[in-house]
Amino acid sequence: MRLVVFSIFTCILIGCGESNGVEEENLCVSLKSQIVELESKAGETDEFDLHLANELMRTYASFSNACTGDSLVPEYLMRRADLLRGAGKIHESIRLFESIHDGYPTYENKVLCAFLTAYLYETELLDFEMSEKLYNKIIELYPKSHEAELAKVSLKYLGKSPEELVRKFQENQ
Repeated sequence: MRLVVFSIFTCILIGCGESNGVEEENLCVSLKSQIVELESKAGETDEFDLHLANELMRTYASFSNACTGDSLVPEYLMRRADLLRGAGKIHESIRLFESIHDGYPTYENKVLCAFLTAYLYETELLDFEMSEKLYNKIIELYPKSHEAELAKVSLKYLGKSPEELVRKFQENQ
């Protein structure tokens, strides 16, 4: 009798698991569709629409939380980080870029996330010490990357005012 009850219970659990898998897949498909629609709306104008950006950020986050195994998660998180930056939420943007870099080791834009973190420290927070540290880390960890080359240039001009940069470029011509 126990074996029959156990078998029935197991079948119910497996059936429920399959149902949840289908529901999760349907949710992911629905969220992807919402993202495509929202991105399409955003592409219709050159102006930054904060309401639309907030809706997109929420949908990117929902997708990332619900569809953790999907290969689009780090890309959508990166887009969310960029929107956070555009909305003036620099600290949140930095944390998300760092999280993507650290949490998705095979993501093709991992090094770009590291560079953008350093860049935001430099240009938005004016924290030249931290940006210098991060640029040097990029050069150390990813010496053959395009971002390492950008980091070298950034270090060369780190902390310079726009006037100093103009003077420097005029001298080099």
